[in-house]
Amino acid sequence: MSEFARAVAFFERCDDPVLLHELSAIVARRTKRFVAKAIAKGGEDAIPAPAEPPLAATPASERDARRLVERTDDFAELQALARAIGRRTETLEIAASAEFPAGARIEVPKRVAFPPPDDWVAGTVTTTGTMLRVELDSGKRWEGPPSLARPAASS
Repeated sequence: MSEFARAVAFFERCDDPVLLHELSAIVARRTKRFVAKAIAKGGEDAIPAPAEPPLAATPASERDARRLVERTDDFAELQALARAIGRRTETLEIAASAEFPAGARIEVPKRVAFPPPDDWVAGTVTTTGTMLRVELDSGKRWEGPPSLARPAASS
């Protein structure tokens, strides 16, 4: 069974939104380089379609899946890994948003980052979904993924 198929299987089952967001950032940086190389070689037509991974019964370990994202030199495989990461991230963010309906009091990191920084601020959810909009107690607005939010500490 291919390392590629096993990595896709890992991402399809991953329940760690922080890891998935971190890897999405790595994929984004790597994709820019791959696209630039492909366009330099032959224009937009030189950009390959995403690879279709064979089904894998056994997922890779987190370490092996991460390593493939960081090191693959096959752009079609990187695109397929990105799809698996993105689909799972969206699923987890939708599930997380259900915990924070409009009007809920929550805490969010001051800055959207993965992993989240230790500086948290409180506010009220104004819009929920795959991205939360929060009116902070300071009067500022915050927007970010629900996976970064937590219920506000009781006063």
